[in-house]
Order: sequence, then C-alpha cells, then structure tokens
Amino acid sequence: MATNANAATRERPGLERTGLERPGLERLGLLVHVAGQGDPRTVLDQHLRLAVVAEELGYDSFWIAQHHLGAESGVVPSPFVFLAAVAARTHRIRLGTAVVTLPLEDPVRVAEDAAQADLLSGGRIELGIGSGAHRPSFEAFGRDFEQRRADQERAARVLEDTLRGGPLPGGAPLHPPAPGLADRIWQAAVSGTERARLAAAAGHGLLLSRTTTDPSSPVGEAQVPTAEAYFKKFDTSRGTRPRLGVSRTVYPVADRATAVRDLAPGARSWLAQAATEWAGRDLAATESDDDALLRRHDIHAGPVEAVTAGLAADPALALATDLIVQFQPGLPSFGSAVGALEAIATRVAPALGLRPRP
Repeated sequence: MATNANAATRERPGLERTGLERPGLERLGLLVHVAGQGDPRTVLDQHLRLAVVAEELGYDSFWIAQHHLGAESGVVPSPFVFLAAVAARTHRIRLGTAVVTLPLEDPVRVAEDAAQADLLSGGRIELGIGSGAHRPSFEAFGRDFEQRRADQERAARVLEDTLRGGPLPGGAPLHPPAPGLADRIWQAAVSGTERARLAAAAGHGLLLSRTTTDPSSPVGEAQVPTAEAYFKKFDTSRGTRPRLGVSRTVYPVADRATAVRDLAPGARSWLAQAATEWAGRDLAATESDDDALLRRHDIHAGPVEAVTAGLAADPALALATDLIVQFQPGLPSFGSAVGALEAIATRVAPALGLRPRP
C-alpha cells in the first residue's frame, strides 16, 4: 500500500499528545489463523487462495499464526512449510509469522527454516516471534509454561545471532545464510511495556494483538502505553526503523446483522476453548447476545462507514506503521472473506490513508 501522508499522520488521533516522531501508517497486512472446522486440506487450500487474493488486491503482507494441537481450530503447526507454499503462488507480498512460539522451538532450527523460506520467497519473510499462551502445547512438548518468557529471551538472542552469521557450537555458521533476515524480526505483545522495550532495544518490530489482558478498557486505549514505550526506547543505531504492527479484527459487510451472523458462531467456539486453555485472558463473563459479544471483543464489523470510523478512532492504530487485519475469532466462508478483503482494500484502507499497491 502507498500512503497518503496527510491522512496517515496529521488527521489520525493520538500523535500530537506524545511529541514523538512516528513513521505513520504505511502498510496493510492480512493475518490468517488457517482455522476451520472442516477437512484440514480444504482449510489449507482456501487460505493459500486467500494469500493470492490479498496480493492481487494490493495488500503489503500476509501473516499466519502458528497453532499446535488444534488450538483456535488452527491447522498450521509448521508455519514455514505453509509460507513456502504461499511463496510458490505469489510474487510480491511479504510473508510473515505471527507468530512462531519460540519457547517451544530450537532457535537454530527456526533460523534454518526461516532462512530456507526466505530464499524460496526471494527475501520476503517477516519473522514474528512470541512466548505463547497455549498451556496444553507447553505440556505436550514438555516445556515449562511458567518460564516461557525467560525462555523466549534466551532463544531470541540465539536466533538473531545465528541469522547474523554468528558461529554455532562447533564453529559452523548458518547455511544457507539469510542476508537481512535478522533485520526483519518482530516480537509480539498483548499489552504492557516490558516486551515493547525489549523489542525496541533490539531494533525489532513490535506486533500488537487484537486483544489485551485488560477487559476493562478498549484494546486501543490499553495498548497506547505499550506503543509509546516502544517508540521511546527504539534503538536506531542498529540500522533499522521502528515498525509497529497493530492487528484488528475487521469485517466490512453490507450490514451489522450479516456481520453478526457470519462471525458470532466462530467467536463463541473460540471463547469456549480459550477460556480453559489460554493464559491471561479474562473470558469468564460472556454475553448471551451475539451483537454484544462482538462489541466486547473489539471486533470492527458491519457497514464500511462504521468499520472505518471505529478504526480511525483507535488510538493504538494511530501510532502504527502496519494495520494487520484478520477475521479471527470469526470463521466466515471463503467467499465472504474474499468480499471483506476487497472492501478493506478498496474502501476502508483508502479512508485511513492507504491505497492499493500497483
């Protein structure tokens, strides 16, 4: 996406009060969880097709979530395998992981897999990493769930050093090498400032989730301190620019009733699993009304004008370089998803200062 500087900076709320330099909104991405209740091969094929559609519509990036053991109905435990298949079907769109659960992985193997995918894609990989929150996955892999953040920090240092060509035990470097990939690492955060400062000090990008651990305030408000801490701490001496990706559930359709019909069943299924398996999410109180359920989870769904107004008023998005849209926790049909992607690219994104890339 190309940027209309006026719309992307001066007219968006939240910039003036901090006094910090921001790059402004630059790119539009799509995040998919490669999730569904049907045949896994069909789910995989449909999301491969969505990647092609996103590129044709001018999206800048295509991100996938890693899910072990069917978490959130996802069917991709090995994201680089999936991205290699996407790379074979696309030419320009950047390909990201959002995210690899690093405490469950050997960081040297992550470096090898990411480097291989980067070569196959012509240097298009964006490497998002996170500590994870799905307790059953840690139990299945025999990893200490309570130590996951400390484990991620150690693994992240090994990962970056390996990608930069540092010698491994025994003296051998990464092969084949991955020039530039270490400068395309992103770290994920839900909210809070510690992770933001760590990512900034390392010169990494920061990915903010569509949800927070604080249900008492809108997600955009809760994430502003995280975003501000990131920009204040960012280390430009490493040669990279700050990159703040903000993920939001966005589903523009003809009317609110259609949005509720398409998204509420998936949202309720997600809640049923997340309430028992995911850490740090207060999901005990759920609404019996489907429309209220979507509002509670900050889902921007309905007519284009309402969706655009909601995003324009999001103070965390006002600080972002990347808007990364998704449909999760909803599970719309393939055709409905394509229609929503087109509406985002042709109507919502331009209203926010972005226009499709040629």
